[in-house]
Amino acid sequence: MRPLSRPPSRPSRLAAVALAGTLALGLAACSAGDDSGASVGGAADLATQSDGAVREEAAGAPAPGAVAPDKAQSTTTVISAITDRKLARRADVSLRVEDVTAAASRLRAIASAAGGLVVAEEVSSDPDEGPVPLGGAVTSPSGWGSVTISVPVERLDATLDEVAEVGTVLSRRTGTSDVTGQYVDTASRVESLKASVERVRALMSRATKLADIVTLESELSRRQADLESMQQQLAALEDRVALAPISVTLSTTGETPPTTEDPTGFLAGLAAGWAAFTTSVRLLLTLLGALLPFAVATAAVVVPLVVWWRRRTRPVMAATPPSAPTA
Repeated sequence: MRPLSRPPSRPSRLAAVALAGTLALGLAACSAGDDSGASVGGAADLATQSDGAVREEAAGAPAPGAVAPDKAQSTTTVISAITDRKLARRADVSLRVEDVTAAASRLRAIASAAGGLVVAEEVSSDPDEGPVPLGGAVTSPSGWGSVTISVPVERLDATLDEVAEVGTVLSRRTGTSDVTGQYVDTASRVESLKASVERVRALMSRATKLADIVTLESELSRRQADLESMQQQLAALEDRVALAPISVTLSTTGETPPTTEDPTGFLAGLAAGWAAFTTSVRLLLTLLGALLPFAVATAAVVVPLVVWWRRRTRPVMAATPPSAPTA
């Protein structure tokens, strides 16, 4: 008979429990170390990615004071759009000058120097007439004028400054008209009409019947006339865009301050009455002069009729017997 095995003693069991706890703690520490390493590595990767993204954004961001590429492109587009506009400019200036003729001559010289021309000129001056009393005021020789010049549009502002030096500027006005739409529409119609004319000419070159040729010639003449009309309109628009008219009005200082006099009193009343009397007589004589031709024509017709009527009625009155006296 085999002897029974003895159960383990108490110190052996305590040693086994301690060994198992030590192994468990070691495994937990290793697991914690792996987790912390993984967390640190992930954070480091995220930081590296974030740093790279920040560096990329910093590299792509414009420097202080610099213009972003999109904004620079937008500004360039706006400037190009403004440059491509078809603008017609004009100006009106009113000047006070001492000599209208000399001022008009200077304006012609200014237009020639700017590469332009004189479109219209009208000048009136009376230098030979002396002072004329007018209501107590003394007026000196005066005149007026109107000169229109046309200069290249890029020389408009400089020419206006030169025109202002001719005299004293009373008023100055400039205006700009945008004819881009009209210009583009007219240019498009010109191109369409050119293509239409070419098509009709191509049809004429292949036509064999006389009736077709006559019809095509009539159509070609009509379209050619429309094309020439559109080309003239386009040329007029180009002239409006290329040249700027300047209308200058000239005037002189023709009046000196009147002398102050008392308008009342005996002499003033006498002068006023005499002026009224002479005015009335002048009007009466004018009326009589206007009625005299009608009176002569009426007399030339009425007087012969009266004479004839009297001669006709006189014998009849003589032939009637006198009435017998009553008893």
